[in-house]
Amino acid sequence: MKLYAANRFEFESGYNDHKEGDSLFKPFEQSIETVEKGYFFKGKKLAGKDIGLKRIDSIETEISLKLPLEFEKFSIEKSQKIKQYKNQTIEVESIEDNIVKLKIPVEIYSAIIGYQGYNDQNFRMNSNALSSTPILEIRKDVKSNLKNLLDIFSAVLKTNDANEAKQILTKINQNQLTARHHMAEFNSYFSGLTEKRIKELGDIPFYEEIAEKGKNVIAAENEFVFVEFPDDIKKIEVFVATKFNDLRQTNMVKFNNHRSTPKYFDVNQPNIIYNTYEKGKGITYGVSNKDGEKIIPAKFDNLQQAGNDYFIIDDQLQWLDMAGKKMVALPQYQNYLQTLKPGYDVFEKSIEDAPAVGVVLNRTKVILPFEYHGFDKYGTFIIAHKNSDVDELYDLNFKRLPNHGIKSIQTINEFIASETKYPLLFVAEDDKRKKALTDKNLKLLTPFKYEFISPFFEIKDHYIAGIRTPDGSSYYYGLIDQNGKEVVPFIFENINDELDKSGKLKYRLKNKAQAAPLEVFLKTYGKKS
Repeated sequence: MKLYAANRFEFESGYNDHKEGDSLFKPFEQSIETVEKGYFFKGKKLAGKDIGLKRIDSIETEISLKLPLEFEKFSIEKSQKIKQYKNQTIEVESIEDNIVKLKIPVEIYSAIIGYQGYNDQNFRMNSNALSSTPILEIRKDVKSNLKNLLDIFSAVLKTNDANEAKQILTKINQNQLTARHHMAEFNSYFSGLTEKRIKELGDIPFYEEIAEKGKNVIAAENEFVFVEFPDDIKKIEVFVATKFNDLRQTNMVKFNNHRSTPKYFDVNQPNIIYNTYEKGKGITYGVSNKDGEKIIPAKFDNLQQAGNDYFIIDDQLQWLDMAGKKMVALPQYQNYLQTLKPGYDVFEKSIEDAPAVGVVLNRTKVILPFEYHGFDKYGTFIIAHKNSDVDELYDLNFKRLPNHGIKSIQTINEFIASETKYPLLFVAEDDKRKKALTDKNLKLLTPFKYEFISPFFEIKDHYIAGIRTPDGSSYYYGLIDQNGKEVVPFIFENINDELDKSGKLKYRLKNKAQAAPLEVFLKTYGKKS
């Protein structure tokens, strides 16, 4: 498992503010790209090398960062076509207007840390766009050996002296013959490609096949580089690192994407999509368990995972019958959304051309009808969101709970993307659109009196609330704590929900913007017990 760190220095040029003089180096920025991964589930490495996983819960990576410590530079003039650097040849495809096109040997390219240009006014410019593409071509040593072999046979054909011809033929060596043999094999493979196969050009498996067949004769020895500058170029400078510090570390990294849900895996018995490649068939997909054992053989051209036991094949929902090791079509549903408890699944289907969801036991018995747009499960209760914007409350046995005047309800931190662990509290709304704070047992901690109740970002035990001003035109802001107690009076024109860069709470009182640490704010304005 390796990572490549594409580290680059940042440059500061005098072009934008038209200051003369050399550029300065700023601190470099790092970006890491994963090129190889080992797959794990709950810390245990997955078996089966032919399994290409669509999603995993963690990966182990060896992080390798190459940090440039020293560098040198060389220049390329606009009129140059060839630039020699350290016994390597850089070909200048073109320097036209503000675009530079270079063919750079990979030995040099891997050490380049930046490009700068000079315009006609001799102002130094940073590059503002860069792209590079590895060029697959016949290897230099193969071309050299084939050329030497051709020269030998050409010399033989030009002589009429048999002894001289024999003497010339003695110059043939094994490297030349090996190069000819490998080139003939690759040429035969390429000549045998059908028009249908050639149309696959662009598919990764086809590229991999060509690379495998041509591994003895082709290589990416050069990079084709485009560099764009903000103005026309007179010459460019290329900065090349001459000394690196190579840092390596191995880490287990948990897969934790907040945009994903855990519905794809049963923690103990995960079903995982894998793929295989077979010549003539391309990539096909199947299902394996966490140990790499194949439950469903790779036979599908397109397989998407909707849940641990639910998949979509050709736009149709399928259930994975583990006992029978087969897929069972569920044409009555359009999609699987979640499992509220074992056997009780939430499915989606169209009702009068509109999407609706319901709860179904064992894929057949409807427990809650298709009259909802979503379900949220919290501890001992379930919130069922009706399409009419009314929420219903159920216990875990799907028995209706009293609503205590609640028309709709949601977690207080529902839209906060933060690592801070907030208390499990809810904002409830009544039929007059007034808000109240509710605990995890649906107990009302405040009356329905607030226009809004909002969490702070990265502060977990205080909440901003608002009430209407007497004329109804705006709000007065105050604070309540996690028990629903009003700890700061409602006298502020605004309280910001995020601390500023210095860690202070920003607020407005008597039309004056102010800021103070939260502790000072609470001490200054807090209600006395």
